[in-house]
Amino acid sequence: MEIAFIGLIGVLIGAGVTGIAAFAVIKHIDSHRYRERELEHQVKEIETINLLNKKINEILSKRNVLMQDYVAFNSFDDCYITIDDFIYLNSFTAQNSFYLPNYLIEEFFKNISHRKVILSPEETVKIGGFTYKGGRIVMETFSEQLLEILNEKRQQLSRSTKQPLRYFNVQ
Repeated sequence: MEIAFIGLIGVLIGAGVTGIAAFAVIKHIDSHRYRERELEHQVKEIETINLLNKKINEILSKRNVLMQDYVAFNSFDDCYITIDDFIYLNSFTAQNSFYLPNYLIEEFFKNISHRKVILSPEETVKIGGFTYKGGRIVMETFSEQLLEILNEKRQQLSRSTKQPLRYFNVQ
């Protein structure tokens, strides 16, 4: 009887140790998956901000040849954004609003919309886009703000992982 009782206690202790070990393993796997999802989210934020910054710089680098002939007020600090680019910016920021700094985006669109030169619809269609008086400065400061956020996110990501980040070393 004593041997059966001691055996039963041994089985219960073994089951308890096995249960605690299984619980610890499951918690470890869950925390590892949570950390992976967190890192994936940070990488997606960095990629999204980088894509938006590239598009802003692409718009800034465009200087339409026909614009100088048509619009006499187009100076160096004015910005010309084609209708396609403007729609792309709106849809990109709307689709990726979860990964972008929303306040910064709203301020950018608010500031750039105040600088829009009012043209008739026929003139807008003729030149194929919108002109923003002094918009180049707004877009450049927005691009600089995006670069600051991008660098902060990269530093946060490098602090949160122990392995080197080879993915973001290419500029």
